Amino acid sequence: MKDELLETNETDELAMYELAIDQLESNGFEQYEISNFAQPGFRCRHNEAYWTGEQYYAAGPGAARFVDDARETNHRSTSTYIRRMLGGQSPVAEREDLTAEDHARERLIFGLRRLEGIELETFQRQTGYDVDALAGEALERFVAAGLLARSADRLRLTRRGLVVSDSLWPDLL
Repeated sequence: MKDELLETNETDELAMYELAIDQLESNGFEQYEISNFAQPGFRCRHNEAYWTGEQYYAAGPGAARFVDDARETNHRSTSTYIRRMLGGQSPVAEREDLTAEDHARERLIFGLRRLEGIELETFQRQTGYDVDALAGEALERFVAAGLLARSADRLRLTRRGLVVSDSLWPDLL
């Protein structure tokens, strides 16, 4: 059985995830994103930039950046990266330009990954989009199903929504 992995059934996987949440929280860690925990005051600032839609820069082979609504990834091969840099060429292998709506939809999904969710007024101010105009029908379904919780000023995943969140994102994109 060397080098052979066995897949865990969904019931056990869910139980392990919920046990991890409970154990980490009871030991002083806060869950601040679907798959991230930290002691208070020690959240990963790099990942927080992704989830809040901030620009981020990077350099080196395979590095990714998001600047001015463009996502770029450098060539992953170290030798190709070096050859391009020494030759005065761009190391960028992939580029994706996001429309304002694409960016807003990503902000919605990334914001919902955070346990505090999104503050609705801030989202609209920063993206120019109202969440209901962007994805109202899907959001209503998810709230009715108990996967999202909505208050007057905030939208966030419920604990039940945490475990199925990946299945929600296509309806929001």
